[in-house]
Amino acid sequence: MLALMPHGSCFLWDPRLTSLHAISDGGVLVAYFSIPLLLLLNRQYIDAQIRPVLLLFAAFIFSCGIGHGLRIWNIWHANYWLEGGWTLITAAISLYTAWQLKALVPQLLNTHRDLVITREVAKHDPLTGIANRRGLEAALDALSYQPSSVIHSLVLVDLDGFKAINDTYGHGVGDQLLQAVARVLHSHIRAIDLAARIGGDEFVLLMVGCTPEEARDKVETIRQELHKIDLPALVPDLAPGPDHRFVSASFGISYFDPDRGLAHSYQRADAALYTAKHSGKNQVEIATSALAQ
Repeated sequence: MLALMPHGSCFLWDPRLTSLHAISDGGVLVAYFSIPLLLLLNRQYIDAQIRPVLLLFAAFIFSCGIGHGLRIWNIWHANYWLEGGWTLITAAISLYTAWQLKALVPQLLNTHRDLVITREVAKHDPLTGIANRRGLEAALDALSYQPSSVIHSLVLVDLDGFKAINDTYGHGVGDQLLQAVARVLHSHIRAIDLAARIGGDEFVLLMVGCTPEEARDKVETIRQELHKIDLPALVPDLAPGPDHRFVSASFGISYFDPDRGLAHSYQRADAALYTAKHSGKNQVEIATSALAQ
């Protein structure tokens, strides 16, 4: 006789057990119905390629929600044929959705991988392989989450006489020179630092955890290494004049303030670079009062 009793009647022997099942299934029911609702409200953002499968997925979730609603109903009723029939419908929808996903999932994963690669490529300069302005801004944005007590330095690097080299020997030679400069910059910074080319012959170094004074010692080494680049060695067929045999660069250093962003620190570093350019070039200058304000 007990075996034939509706399971809801058995639950009612223990009100706490009945409440447990009613509340838990009710919570799942709300979750199941909210997912299709969110997809419906955001349908304009769904790509046409995956819309059919997402509709199937929404139908599967909605069907599961109805199934949980029937479970709550059957706590007090014995409509097992109804619950079992709806479970069969849910199984059919889920199997058909899985069949459709079988072909689509690899394609979506490949698309996601290509998107990640594209985003990373978009942060690098295609000529030199180091970061570009977008990559620099992403790195600077990451620094805004670090403690404000940590000091960083922004270094502007500008080649001396690059336009004359381009005009005299052509842009092909100029491109090779930019690549050589990028190799020197990248090889003489730490893994936590960043070298970026932000346009023409203008480069930026982000030196993490370095005061401008500490950065100056490291930048001086880089300046000396850049001055060792010999154009005839770089381009064997080239016979440049004495003024263009060796490469030189000027540097401007400023304290980077994450709260004020790139523009403020860039302006101060650019002022220091201007001083270096008009004081004989091929030298390193720190922005005046680099740590002030």
